[in-house]
Amino acid sequence: MQGWQVEIDDRMARGNAHRWSVGVLLADVIVGLALLSSFYVVGARGDEQPAPYDLLMVAVTMLVVILGLRLPRGLAWPALVWGLVMVGMGIGGLSAVYVDKANTATMVLAYLIITFIFFTSYVYEDPRRRLLLIFWCYTAAACAAALAGIAGYFGLTPGMFVEYGRARGTFNDPNVYGPFLVGPTLFLAYRLSVATRLRDLWMAVPTAVLVLGLFLSFSRGAWGAFVLSCAIFFILTAKTARSRTQIARLIGFAAFLTVVATVVIGAALSIPEVSALFAERFSLVQDYDVTSQGGRFEGQARAIEMALRNPLGIGPSQWAMINKLDTHNVYVHLLIAGGFLSGLCFVGFVLLTLWRGWAAAKQAGPAQGLLIVAYSALAAHFAEGVIIDIQNWRHFYLLMGMVWGGILAVDAAKAVQRRQPRRFTREIEVIPPTQPGFR
Repeated sequence: MQGWQVEIDDRMARGNAHRWSVGVLLADVIVGLALLSSFYVVGARGDEQPAPYDLLMVAVTMLVVILGLRLPRGLAWPALVWGLVMVGMGIGGLSAVYVDKANTATMVLAYLIITFIFFTSYVYEDPRRRLLLIFWCYTAAACAAALAGIAGYFGLTPGMFVEYGRARGTFNDPNVYGPFLVGPTLFLAYRLSVATRLRDLWMAVPTAVLVLGLFLSFSRGAWGAFVLSCAIFFILTAKTARSRTQIARLIGFAAFLTVVATVVIGAALSIPEVSALFAERFSLVQDYDVTSQGGRFEGQARAIEMALRNPLGIGPSQWAMINKLDTHNVYVHLLIAGGFLSGLCFVGFVLLTLWRGWAAAKQAGPAQGLLIVAYSALAAHFAEGVIIDIQNWRHFYLLMGMVWGGILAVDAAKAVQRRQPRRFTREIEVIPPTQPGFR
């Protein structure tokens, strides 16, 4: 069976086809359940207990290993780069002061990298169907988190789903909750942009819910990531449009989405409390960013200085304990935790992903639109990583797996096309259009 590498002969394959089909269907179900549960990651601060999503991901990973998960050949390079990041973390961990913190952080990162490898292989097998399954389940989870955040913000669930006057939904932090909604919001926007039936307008309702939930997070990073992801999406979609009609449709939809966002945000801003907090948060720089005593930027400068003095790193989760404040920059975090090896390898992975993903997203195919959505959301997360630590966000590794699964599927399709004999291609060209398959 394509995509699940099971070494059996043809006779055994015919006899076990039903069993393997049931196994793959079961894997799809567990993946769907895991993604549906991904909205719930509430826990005590510093609590490293696994969420329901993590338990289900362990179950589905074990299942596909039993079935014989096929790792795409092209996965070797990104997997190697992440392996070097882990090596750097291990070397840095040798000098860790808080060993238990370093060990826990290393295990968490290793688990998240495994989920990246899993989703890459999972999407690679059947890109369009699997990307649709992932996006719809992810979107349902995002809507649940957004509804919780909205309910908490407006006092419908007193003391729950809100923090410091900001919606956080079913997350510990508004700055994680907000970015979690970016990909699903863009996905629904994409689905609306290609809708051909009037009844598809129902998707405007969950889109408005996600926009409102994202806005009420009052996360500057989430706001910026959403705007950037929309910009990348529209640029890529315009570049890959095959007619003026498609471009006109895209422009019309952009206007429609702007109207929806304006109405939703305008209605929210009509509430004095929302308007006051928006005025406070709508700034590139906050007081805590630039204070000379423990400010975000000052802390990052000191982290870089320590990284230069410790080129092998000081181990994961050490700087937050020493400085009493996170780096708020994933690139600086990996640099100081795993030294130059981890920091530079991660930068290399980001650049490689942006380059390969951009090229793959421009290739025509049944999953092109979905790949553009995933790429746009991921690129925005890479940018947001400059102002926040994103290395432990579960959905970040999901997006990376979706993009790399699409990249490698495009590579495989191009390789098949190159192997097609020219004579066979000429024979196809002369088949009359009335033949079956050309209807």
